[in-house]
Amino acid sequence: MKLVLTAFLPFALGYFLSFLFRSLNAVVAPALRSELGLGEAAIGVVTSMYLAAFVIAQLPAGVALDRFGPRRVAPVMLLATAVGAVIFALGQDVVTLSIGRALIGLGLSVALMCGFKANVLYWPIGRLPLANAIMMTFGGLGAAMATRPVQWLLADYDWRHIFLGLAVITVAVALYQFLAAPAYERGGKGRVSDEVRGLLGVLRTPLFWRAGLAPTFSLGVWICYASFWAAGWLRDVAHLDEPSVGVALFALSIAIIPGYFFSGMIVDLLHRRGIRGGRVLLVYGLLFLAIHVPIALNVTAMPKLLWFLYVMLGGMPVVCYALVTRAFAPELAGRVNTTLNLVCMGIAFLVQAAIGPALAWMEAAYGLPRPQAHQLVTFALLATQAVAWVWFAASREARDLP
Repeated sequence: MKLVLTAFLPFALGYFLSFLFRSLNAVVAPALRSELGLGEAAIGVVTSMYLAAFVIAQLPAGVALDRFGPRRVAPVMLLATAVGAVIFALGQDVVTLSIGRALIGLGLSVALMCGFKANVLYWPIGRLPLANAIMMTFGGLGAAMATRPVQWLLADYDWRHIFLGLAVITVAVALYQFLAAPAYERGGKGRVSDEVRGLLGVLRTPLFWRAGLAPTFSLGVWICYASFWAAGWLRDVAHLDEPSVGVALFALSIAIIPGYFFSGMIVDLLHRRGIRGGRVLLVYGLLFLAIHVPIALNVTAMPKLLWFLYVMLGGMPVVCYALVTRAFAPELAGRVNTTLNLVCMGIAFLVQAAIGPALAWMEAAYGLPRPQAHQLVTFALLATQAVAWVWFAASREARDLP
């Protein structure tokens, strides 16, 4: 129990905050439109700044994690998030909001990776998929808090007050991490050049790309929709009103929890029966591709159930972090995980930033109604992911990940 409270919970709470902040803009977007006059494209760009900061931070953060350990890295980064939340709360224009959102993303860029690194350090390597999956269920709880509960708060409080309150909570979590987490024995030994060479070694390993590209690509698309654009689809295609969108987003956030948890549990159980994790990961990817089809066809009969399945299935390829990490030496875990996260968040940033302008362009240039524009975007993303998963399936090394 002591290990849970010191080596697990501090970093799980960090990931809770990560998903809460990541998903928050989808709920406060109507307030940003009405108060600041921001259009959909502007809100999409502001929201994507969170992911842009993620991308920039991943590689140096991975080196820092392996060099200094999660206890030193995580609290410092969370303080940057607190500053960003204050700036966002005081923002009056796109530039200020973007700066605040970027600082929030920068600070939370290694929240999950710190937890993954701690899991490698303190839990048996064979149970890593399950430990990571339990860690990630806290992300689902954070996403849930960013939906209906925030809508309730917005009935009595301004969105600025919510961000200021979250800044205080973030500082408290940072203090908990610093005071409770175990010291990292390696503690900065070795030269930085050696750490960088280890990172380059990861990047030059063919297995890293054959096994990691497809699942992180799908996860990037999934993050983009689960944290922001699913709400746009529900408004534009299913024509739900704002209260209904809030209820749907709350249901979607709950879907993250079984997607994360059961993905790790299934891999763990099948691994003990001799079934390779890479083969299970491939099945997860194919299931996620399949759920794109009714969304691309604009099936609106049961939109909440459809997106519940999308979010649940889309979270399952996250086991790739544990599976790919197990193929490398434990001391490289931080660099492996953050490099995978670089690909994932890079895709999420590009897709999230591009969807708004793409929808507006198709509407203005070709007169396409918004539902048809969503269809074209979804089909394009489905086709691109399918190519990546075919490349995964063609690699025996990827399929045979332990």
